[in-house]
Amino acid sequence: MYNYPVLIHYHRKDEAYQSCNFSKRPADSVEFFKEQEYFGEKFSFTQSSETTLEQMVFTVEKDGVTKEYPIRFNHYPLLTEVWILDGDDTVYYSENPAIASPHYKDQNPFAFDKAINSASFDHHWGYQGELGCQVSEEETSFKLWSPTATTVQVVVYESASNDAPILKSYEMQRGNSYSYSHKDNTIGVWNLTVPESLAGRAYQYQINFPHHQSLTRDPYTIATSPDGKRSAILSEKERQVEDFEVKNGTEATWRLENPCQAVVYEMHIRDLTKSETSGVAPELRGTFLGAAQTGTVNHFGQSTAFDYIKELGVNYVQLQPIADRHKEYDADGNVTYNWGYDPQNYNAPETSMSTNPNDPGQVIRDLKTMVKAYHDAGIGVIMDVVYNHTFSVVDAPFQTTVPDYYYRMNRDGTYQNGTGVGNETASEHEMFRKYMIDSLLYWVKEFNIDGFRFDLMGIHDIKTMQMIRWAMDEVDPKIILYGEGWDMGTGLAPYDKAKKDNAYQLPNIGFFNDDQRNAVKGAEVYGDIKSGFVSGAGTEPIVAKSILGSRELGSYLSPNQVLNYVEAHDNYNLHDLLATLHPMESKDRIMKKVETATAMNLLMQGMAFMELGQEFGRTKLVPTGENGELTHDDRERAMNSYNAPDAVNQVDWDLINERQESIDFIRQIIRLKTQTNSFSYPTYEEVYRHVFVHTAIQNSGWIVYEIQGTKEHFLVVFNAKGASFYYENAGNLEMLVTNSRSNQENAIDDVSVAVMKVLA
Repeated sequence: MYNYPVLIHYHRKDEAYQSCNFSKRPADSVEFFKEQEYFGEKFSFTQSSETTLEQMVFTVEKDGVTKEYPIRFNHYPLLTEVWILDGDDTVYYSENPAIASPHYKDQNPFAFDKAINSASFDHHWGYQGELGCQVSEEETSFKLWSPTATTVQVVVYESASNDAPILKSYEMQRGNSYSYSHKDNTIGVWNLTVPESLAGRAYQYQINFPHHQSLTRDPYTIATSPDGKRSAILSEKERQVEDFEVKNGTEATWRLENPCQAVVYEMHIRDLTKSETSGVAPELRGTFLGAAQTGTVNHFGQSTAFDYIKELGVNYVQLQPIADRHKEYDADGNVTYNWGYDPQNYNAPETSMSTNPNDPGQVIRDLKTMVKAYHDAGIGVIMDVVYNHTFSVVDAPFQTTVPDYYYRMNRDGTYQNGTGVGNETASEHEMFRKYMIDSLLYWVKEFNIDGFRFDLMGIHDIKTMQMIRWAMDEVDPKIILYGEGWDMGTGLAPYDKAKKDNAYQLPNIGFFNDDQRNAVKGAEVYGDIKSGFVSGAGTEPIVAKSILGSRELGSYLSPNQVLNYVEAHDNYNLHDLLATLHPMESKDRIMKKVETATAMNLLMQGMAFMELGQEFGRTKLVPTGENGELTHDDRERAMNSYNAPDAVNQVDWDLINERQESIDFIRQIIRLKTQTNSFSYPTYEEVYRHVFVHTAIQNSGWIVYEIQGTKEHFLVVFNAKGASFYYENAGNLEMLVTNSRSNQENAIDDVSVAVMKVLA
């Protein structure tokens, strides 16, 4: 049985509620609970159904005239709340657009401006000063931007545990300075200074609005209770780690002068060490400290996890979201697996990755310890950030502090949904733009983060991304920025979206290169599977353009705007796609294709990206069927493992024992990418001066290109034609790196890569 809670606010200018008859469809035995309120008449009830429902109909009958209002249900089991006005055909899903309707007797035509005319709202209420909680030994101060609130209290709890009782509540004062300079414009800001340190406590804001109230955490919270629902107050000492120091510029020796030499290694903290094959101490598996533990080995005595990454030679790791997320719990109370794209608190590290989730300071110390370990190893740390949506709008600290401001909304009060997960944030609004910049600067200045990957970056507006780039440049221009430049949503004009087609407006911001990805390996998107070059598809012309930095495949200004990849956390792993495309081929043949696609990706101009375990054929195809068969559900999980169990997502480190040849080959290719200039020219002028594609005929199955550098001279061959490629007449060559197993002289076998040195 499904039970949908519903709350309907109904308004008539003539106030003739007694002469109206009300009903709903589907009908059931549950009666309306009806009462008078400020808006008019309020109806609350639960709509029950044996099956899931998408909508219901609310009917009003007066003087023989019937009017029906279709109501769409909120995401089950959340409350569905709507506002309906006599004479207005629109069903409103938020109070503000309803009271802005001319059919409301006390109409406020500007009530919904914060959503649909934000420029005017921002002009009056915008604020560019400091927000959040600050604590010292003598005092604790709070600042909250909530311009539409009538009163605000800070509710302080005795501790930061989930169920700690209230210690005390404090009244906040609204600022009274109105200024065209938004740094000083405090009329929308609530302030409180308590003359004592409240470190070790937690707090929430009790916010009162004209017709409702909310109890919410601070949008700017930097630490939380274990479930992320309360903001924790931490002293400076609780956030300190011995010898941890934030470094930028020349002191940050691990950051690259030329980002085109970057090889970014994407990983999920839990995936890295959760398997017992990682050799990580049981109490550290799936934690920040586990991700930095040294001396770990698999069952065969081979280095794993942190030590393995150092030996592989990548120069950046990209962490899948590590900010606090919505959590689900299993029957034993343990946090279940999730990639982390369900953001709750953008500035607080995820407590489930801490060695002690009950201590809000421990997760900060653990993360800093991990970052320092990677920096000491010469490896930068990039964060995957998810500012494009929040897990919930009901519980998020944005909607609860300033209703209908932080999200893009439709005129009926529903949320725009270009993200596909129920809402999208409004980066073009001044205070969310400020929030994004403040948040990113916090991660850089507090944790020494070296770059950011923006989830669904095309949801954000160009001006915001430009301002983020400028803000990072003021700290260190070597901070790397890139994201998913897909064209999503309708809230922005096409020319305002931070999408791949608009790369020319976003210098020094990179974009995932799906054109190159599909050309090299093929693709699996939403179950649609197709082949690429390594599987015999005739994509040679696109691969050739990718070799030259993909300028002809987009509007890129420089190669550092191109992030080449053939595997990421989304969709099938490279191994799993190729195994699905070639079900009759042996494991060795599949791995040969994995090696070839990975090497091709690394040898193209631009930045390079790969996923943890890609080079040794990491798989998420974990069979659960009879006799070890893969079921339909097994394949679905492998395509989108965001909440699949650890058995699917964890890395099997014993795999490296049988894949050492593949690992050694990719390690050599990585060395070419990171330690020579030939595969990472920073400008297109240099690319076209030094790199020459000799042949890339469609359906030929092979590509040959040459790089004439100032110090190096290379000939590179990509072969996927199903037969050996002979280069006996190519000149005086010395084989440097290849995954060919051919025993013939001057030949590389089918599906392979060869990098040769051209001798004088």
